[in-house]
Amino acid sequence: MGQPRPADNLQGGSARVEDGGTSPELSVVIASVNGYGYIAECLRALERQRGRGRAEVIVVEASGNGAAERIARDFPWATVVPAAAPRPIPELRSVGIRRARAGIVVTTEDHCVFAEDWFDQILHAHEAHPHAAIGGAVENASRARLVDWAAYLCEYGSFMLPFAAGASAALPGPNVSYRRSVLEQAAGDLLARGVWENVIHDRLRARGEQLWLEPSIVVYHKKTFAFWEFLTQRYYFGRSYAATRVQEAPWSRRAFFVAVSLLLPPLFLWRYLRNVLVRRRFVRELLLAIPLLAIFAGLWLMRWALA
Repeated sequence: MGQPRPADNLQGGSARVEDGGTSPELSVVIASVNGYGYIAECLRALERQRGRGRAEVIVVEASGNGAAERIARDFPWATVVPAAAPRPIPELRSVGIRRARAGIVVTTEDHCVFAEDWFDQILHAHEAHPHAAIGGAVENASRARLVDWAAYLCEYGSFMLPFAAGASAALPGPNVSYRRSVLEQAAGDLLARGVWENVIHDRLRARGEQLWLEPSIVVYHKKTFAFWEFLTQRYYFGRSYAATRVQEAPWSRRAFFVAVSLLLPPLFLWRYLRNVLVRRRFVRELLLAIPLLAIFAGLWLMRWALA
């Protein structure tokens, strides 16, 4: 199980590799793009999970530099799928999801760590709530630098604790689990295209499936960013998101989106502020990070204009 396996052809359908034996209850798919140090810490946290034998862990590794071989050697209980670098995170997730064998598939990323009851909380939530997708909280474990606070508040502030369990229009990509049968039926074509999770979630909701947010399922974001690294990452995410929204749309509709995009920077900045103020946590960090958050919010105007 520890030997690296070649990545699937992303142009294919949703076929899976079946390894035989008893199917796990949970498949954990990790997109690995940040190097061995990050994925090793992530896997050590999964190694400490209660009931680890109930889950399979699939690492789709695209950071290169021999990371796939090191993972296979140091964590032989994980399935390693090498992929050519660089590779977008949604494509890596899609490869892993199509390899999954469990009825519940959860996606996370290599910059995340977990409490020892993470597996238990995911499985308990799916037993209690028959929803297609269940997401959880994302807490910040990278607190030393202001740019990391800004990146966290920008990316995951809406999933910061506390919040009440309930239906949600959005779920966090690094902490979301799906009923595999529903996901493949409703969004198999999107998996083949390797799109971001927001597009998949929009499809599920359009088909009448409910997305559920559960505060007991917690991951800890632990990524250190350079300013230009995060700026570039957000730009390309926004370009992808905008391109998906206007794909095959007439020029009149595209012009409308560009005009409306003028309102997006202040709207997103307000959302970043509101996420902190309503929770009454990290207000000092928010105030210090406002200049960076304004820059990150301003990227939305450029994204829509160039989509």
